[in-house]
Amino acid sequence: MKIVLSNIGKRYGLNWVFRKVNFSLEPGESYTLTGHNGSGKSTLLKILSGGLTPSEGKIEFSLGGKEVTPYNIASEIAFTAPYIHLIEDFTLQEMLEFHFKFKKMRVQSIDELMNIIGLEEHRDKYLSNFSSGMMQRLKLSLAVLSDTQALLLDEPTAYLDENAIQWYKDLLLNHMKGRLLIIGSNQTHEYSFIESSILHVPDFKYVRKKFYGA
Repeated sequence: MKIVLSNIGKRYGLNWVFRKVNFSLEPGESYTLTGHNGSGKSTLLKILSGGLTPSEGKIEFSLGGKEVTPYNIASEIAFTAPYIHLIEDFTLQEMLEFHFKFKKMRVQSIDELMNIIGLEEHRDKYLSNFSSGMMQRLKLSLAVLSDTQALLLDEPTAYLDENAIQWYKDLLLNHMKGRLLIIGSNQTHEYSFIESSILHVPDFKYVRKKFYGA
């Protein structure tokens, strides 16, 4: 999947979050959006996901060189963030069954997914009773293990402890190949273990950096 932003701007009321954003995100490449709090990283990720309409400019999505609409691209984008909510009236089992109905997955069964999440003993627990860390682990699993061409992660290790952060790194390394990956983060441990293009918000100047090791 390729995403091209041309003179994109977003405002809320009279206040502009950013304006005149121009860049191209190429298929199979990895990018990290960085910037101070309030710079617009989350807003930009929502626009890139097709879930938020820019106030000005144009965003183009293409698959195999053919342009597609944000509505038609939805099945090929997985996006998660701490502020995205799941249905808390579901048990973990019910949530996974629900997700399997509308998203292609990179695993063959709910049991396999449950094993990767590492929350098997909580299979029948309602999500309303999950801790913040458990919920973030679930959301990351649903996004990363969805069989999509693009993967967008905003503050992926929020609420995760040290062991879960290593779990996140392993999960991403095992399932990022060949996908357009975009991470919104100010925490270097969330992206320093992969090779990515760093895009600073709001100046949007590309800086090529290579990172190796965990």
